Amino acid sequence: MTEKISVSEALDRIESHVAPLLPRMIRLDAQAYGQILARTTTAAADTPRFDCSAMDGFALATSETSTATEQRPAQFELAADIPAASRQDKLELGTAAPISTGAPLPAGATAVVAKEQCRVDRGKLLISEPVTPWRNVRRQGEDMASGALVASPGSFLSPALIGALLAYGVAQVEARSLPKVHILPTGSEFALPIPAASVPRIDCNGPMIGAICRSLGVDFHIQDPVPDDADILYAALQSLQGTPRADLILSTGGVSVGPHDLVRAALEKAGARIVFHGIAMRPGKPILFAVLPDGRPFFGLPGNPVAALVGFRFFVLAAIRQLVGIDRELGRPIAAPQPPREGITQFLRARIAGDGSIVLSDDQRSHVMRSLIDSDHWVCLDGTGPEATATIFRQSPSLAE
Repeated sequence: MTEKISVSEALDRIESHVAPLLPRMIRLDAQAYGQILARTTTAAADTPRFDCSAMDGFALATSETSTATEQRPAQFELAADIPAASRQDKLELGTAAPISTGAPLPAGATAVVAKEQCRVDRGKLLISEPVTPWRNVRRQGEDMASGALVASPGSFLSPALIGALLAYGVAQVEARSLPKVHILPTGSEFALPIPAASVPRIDCNGPMIGAICRSLGVDFHIQDPVPDDADILYAALQSLQGTPRADLILSTGGVSVGPHDLVRAALEKAGARIVFHGIAMRPGKPILFAVLPDGRPFFGLPGNPVAALVGFRFFVLAAIRQLVGIDRELGRPIAAPQPPREGITQFLRARIAGDGSIVLSDDQRSHVMRSLIDSDHWVCLDGTGPEATATIFRQSPSLAE
């Protein structure tokens, strides 16, 4: 294992070696959910497209109500009804038009009086008080003006953003689809039967990481575990060239310094370039990052489950964000919950208590899963700089944040 680098240096190297996926023009509909905008997107039209009624009522000219009182109400002849799908007409002086919600305000009208606030007597509308201009009117472009910025590159196409863009007249956008991930678990203890074990050991890393991918909307494939055999592991890496293409490949296990840790040697034999192997952190020190001969990123995650989870949550996820053009996740700065370990970045399991305080889990060992179940956040405690810093992140990541 080469000299361990800092967490920030590791993230810098990942971002400098991972190129964003090529964007494509997509139709903006429900299937666009979860994709990432690749270009600045502006409104294609004013919204509303025209001055329109905010409710069912009567459109009228407010100037004709300036002297209205209960004793001497302003009187209006009733004009033709204006439904929501009608074109914009002109309102004659001395008339008021019944109007539906969303219908275009006729030229000459400057307000809408709600139907329940009106009185009609013998075919005439009676208004007993002055009406303020633009009451109950949605002004043209008040929500969004044509050409105004709606969303920036890296924006997650959420249901709200999809709906807003369509309302603003945008039918197509340039976006990046989420990447495809290939997961390669390693370990003879998972690939081969162990006679002494009454209950077989089951690989948890592959399904756990696959579940995170699913929560992110990332397509993934989990390969059957590969035993700790140099030739078989090399063959498995070579076979990936002929499988349906993944944008990112990761393995779990086999990246430490023991005689059965064979992932690095297999990668080098396959022609991969090792970018780093080892980070000054706990858990997950042996994390490996390489670039395959075809340019695809490869991560070798440790075998201990918590270390594998940290590796995916903070480093593989950084590569996924880079692939789709999303800025680095920063977390929320907090006061350090305990003294740091000098020269080390710790990723500590924690939960937010009912009073908002941050409670660290008692057992922070890298093989202990119980404390994962009881926590909902990670605290990144950095002791590599002149002053200790701490940042908190959600345990379950999201590309929408």
